[in-house]
This record gives sequence, structure tokens and C-alpha cells, in this order.
Amino acid sequence: MRKSCFLCGVSSVISQLLMALQTGNRPSSSRWPRVLAWTAAALLLLLLAAVIAVKMWVSSYLRSPEFRKKLAERTAQQLQSQVEIEPIGFDTTEFFCGGLVASGALDAKFSSLKIENIRGEFRLPTVWRMIFGDKKFQVENVDVQRAEVNFFEDRLSLSLPKPAKKDKLTQVRKISVREMRVAWNGGAITGLGVAGVPVEGDWQITGGGGRATQHGLPPMEIASLRMLHKEPSLFIHEVKLRQEGGEISVTGEVTENEKIDLQCKVTGVNVTPLLPEDWRARLHGRVAGDARLRVPIRDGISGPAVITGRAELQQASLEAIPVLHKIADFTKTDGFRRLVLNQVRGDFRTDASGLHVSNLVVESDRLISVKGQFTVVNGHIDGTFEIGVTPGPLQWLPGSQAKVFTTLRDGYAWTTMRVIGPVKNPGEDLSGRLVAAAQGAAVDKIESVATQAVGGAVDTVKKGATGVLDFLFGP
Repeated sequence: MRKSCFLCGVSSVISQLLMALQTGNRPSSSRWPRVLAWTAAALLLLLLAAVIAVKMWVSSYLRSPEFRKKLAERTAQQLQSQVEIEPIGFDTTEFFCGGLVASGALDAKFSSLKIENIRGEFRLPTVWRMIFGDKKFQVENVDVQRAEVNFFEDRLSLSLPKPAKKDKLTQVRKISVREMRVAWNGGAITGLGVAGVPVEGDWQITGGGGRATQHGLPPMEIASLRMLHKEPSLFIHEVKLRQEGGEISVTGEVTENEKIDLQCKVTGVNVTPLLPEDWRARLHGRVAGDARLRVPIRDGISGPAVITGRAELQQASLEAIPVLHKIADFTKTDGFRRLVLNQVRGDFRTDASGLHVSNLVVESDRLISVKGQFTVVNGHIDGTFEIGVTPGPLQWLPGSQAKVFTTLRDGYAWTTMRVIGPVKNPGEDLSGRLVAAAQGAAVDKIESVATQAVGGAVDTVKKGATGVLDFLFGP
């Protein structure tokens, strides 16, 4: 009805203009301003009518199934996925959509994608440009309520045409996701809020909140993240994770079909959730150190990971181990009941061949010190260690100082120990030497006294050696 009235008005203006022109072949000079005014008004109204008509047509087209189908087809090419888009609504310069669902095809970077409640702002000239010009659509701001991306192995048996590198479907000035979930085999990120802003053709990404979980590790809170996506690489400027008062800072680079190269700095992370269940009441402390993760990628397939670094356990203690209580009773040294570990540190490397630990130092000041290196390959350990014990407790182990702990250095009496065998039940050579030393010392004593001493010493030595192994590698 409004459109009809508007056109009637335009018709009336034109009629008035024609009547003015028909009044005479030579209009007086006094009539020319009025004629020109009517002419200008008519042209202006005609132009306005054309704009309104085009706007109504554009609005109708944007709401049509044809436009949504075309948008889904181009989005499918960009994402290399099968895409379904819910109906799109428009209100002046705003648009809104219930969501988008994508299932990854053979060349997709993800297995599935789901986006819910999309709202954005645009300018009408960009719509005309998309329809009649270079097919690009510029959006001022996009706000997404929820997004879920899964990186699993399943893909659709579907191959889609790939768009040209410069064929950008949409240009967005800013996109915000209030709640994002990313999942992969063994782990996930939930509740993450992120925002992306284009910078010279790249994407600067910031965010925070949410939680990261990975099988075998405790849940961690995501404090903040700063990244830059520069095709084909993702540069991680910094990601901060927090766990029970500790913090992990991650930087590095992920390059498609080339590599993953990440550096991690760990500060004050509680060791308890990282331990096996039966050790959580025994070993305490906070982990600190640096690590580097490198993974080669070829043709979309990742190679074996290599992790190198240096770690230490701060504020460490060892307790609730029965053999330590027996050693404390036998040596009359209460410090063995709860070992306060002044140093626990070492260098490590894990790769396809196994775990390699070097420069290991474990020390409870004025009681015991362990130094050495070991490897774990296919569930078998092979290590060499130096064991240092303060001379005081050794007096209760007959023959130990004379034949086993024979080197004095740094306030400790030292000996060597070799450990080899399955990790769950390794063999070692220290117990046998201590037993032999105790038996040799007993020969020089009165038989009855020697028998009692040797029996007690042998039993304690065996349990003491077991305690060392339990301390290093677990029971």
C-alpha cells in the first residue's frame, strides 16, 4: 500500500511538471525557477523509488532459499565440508542466523563443526557488491554464541572443488565466540571465549577462560591466549594454563604439513595429580622446568614426537613408605620416616626409542643423595647411579663403610648401583654387595652376636635397597 501511494506521489509530481511545461512554449523568466524545482523534485523521487525498489529486491533475495543455497555451496568449498545453513534473517543493517553445521570431507581440517546463534552487522553497499560485483561480502562484526569443532579421524568420503586462494567468501572486521569447544582424541577445550581481528590479511586471536583436559593429565584452567594465524602457520605468542596454583606458559608454531614446535615453561604445578594413584599420598612437591615439543608433519600425518627439557621438583617430600620407617628404626635416624628432598632435578628426552633421563639428582640433605642416568625402552629400565649416604646411619650396617660406601665426598659416603630389568620389578646390584659386606664383617665377631647382627643387617639392607628403587621408580 505504501509503495502504491509513493508511486502515485511520483506520478503527481511528474504531471505537475508536464502541466508547467505545457502552459506556454516560451515560459517567462519568473516560471523557470518553479519548473527547475519541480524537475529536481521529480528526479529525486524517481531516484528514491529506484533505491527502495532495489533494497526491497535485495532484502527478498537475501531471505530466499536460493541465496542460502549459494552461500552454503561457497562455504562448503572454503571449509572442504558438507554444509547446512539455517534460515537467515535481516533487520536493517543486522543479520542473524540460527546456526551452521559442517561435516568434514576428505580434505577438511576438522571432522565436524557446529556454530549456534550467529549475529552480525553489515553495510548495504557490501550486499550489492556481493550480488552484482566481485561476490565478496564485508561484515562489520560477527558475534557467535557457541561453536564446537572436533578433530577426530572420521571424514566424509567426499571430494570437493577447492576455491582459489584469493577467493575469499567473506571479509570480517571482527568475530567473537562467547563459548567455544574444541575436541581431539584424548582431550578437549571447553568454555573458551575468543575474538579474532584481521591484521594485514592475517588473523590476530585473543581469548581466555574455559578449561583444557587431556588424558593422563589433570584439568587446567585457560587464563589467556594470544595467537596469530598467518597461512599456513599458527604462531602461538603465549598461552597461559593454570593448575592448583601453578602455571604453564606455551609458545611456539604449528605449520600445516610441516611441523609442530612448542616451548613450555612450567612453574609451581602440583605433582600429585600427575602421579599414579598409589603414589599420590607418598610423593609431594611442585614441578618447575622447561620443555620443547617437536612433531614433524608430512602429508597430514604426524611423525613421532620428540620432547626434551629440564625439570625439577620443588618443596618435595617422600613419606608413608613402610621400608623408610624400618630403616629409621634400625639406624635410629627419624629423618628417614619423612624424607624432605632438597633437590630433585634432571634432564630428559622422550622420542620413538623411549625415555632418556640424564644428570639426575635426588637429595635429602644430610641423609642420602642419588645421582645418575637411566633409560626406559619398551618397559625395561637400564640405569647407573651413584648412591651417597651420610656416615652416621651406615654404622648400623656392618661392613658397609669398609667395603661398599668407600668414597667420601661432599659429606656423603658413596657407592655405585646398577639397575636393569622390567620397570615394575627391576634388578639391582647394591643389595648383594651389602649382604656380602655384612657377612664378611660378621666373621670377625662372636658367632652368636654375628648371627644376630648379620640376620638383622641383611634383612634391613634388602629392604633399604628396595626403598631406594621404590623411591626412584615406584614399587
